[in-house]
Amino acid sequence: VLLREVQALTLHRGQYTTSRRTAAVPQLQCTGGTAGCSRVPEVVQCYNKGWDGYDVQWQCKADLENTYRFGQIEVSCEGYDYPDDPYILRGSCSLLFRLELTEEGERKVKNSGSFGSGYYQSGKDSYDSGAGAIVIIVLLVLAFGVYKLFLSDQRPQQSFGDSDGFPGPSWQSQQAPPPPGFKSSFTEGNSFGTHSRHGTNSGPGFWTGLGAGGLLGYLAGSHR
Repeated sequence: VLLREVQALTLHRGQYTTSRRTAAVPQLQCTGGTAGCSRVPEVVQCYNKGWDGYDVQWQCKADLENTYRFGQIEVSCEGYDYPDDPYILRGSCSLLFRLELTEEGERKVKNSGSFGSGYYQSGKDSYDSGAGAIVIIVLLVLAFGVYKLFLSDQRPQQSFGDSDGFPGPSWQSQQAPPPPGFKSSFTEGNSFGTHSRHGTNSGPGFWTGLGAGGLLGYLAGSHR
């Protein structure tokens, strides 16, 4: 029959084409798609929608669920005498198609997998939160230890110097010689020595706390 005069084709799942020059093939052949090939319809009807000067343009319909639709389709028929013969062997046409998900089908697939993905995500978040909390606790302990170490080095010197109004020998051994033009009694005075000690005491504690706070803030921001 002349291919251009074929107005409609009815193809069945599980049935094969007639053949003359080539081997028979299934009338319906699914080639993939987002929906896979597990929902191949029982019957497909393809309609001749016109001639484009080279081939027939087909429109195929089937009884499909709302979640499935045809994607790319191709009707292939056996030429009677040679491959490009405009006359074809009757009953030799087959349909190659892709089966795709509709928007409704995509929503159903996402909803069906939401429980598993949500459980995995929540478990991952819990693990990340626990690991972040452990890191923060360890850093806090280290910062506290460094802070206490600086205080323990400074407090005995401050209390010893305050008890008699003059810095002790250990403090004096750490002092540099008085600058030229200044009396040693002035540089070793209670008010000057006490002021220097307070400045030294406040320095390490302040900068250590500031550095630890900045580090913890950076880590917390990176964790989020």
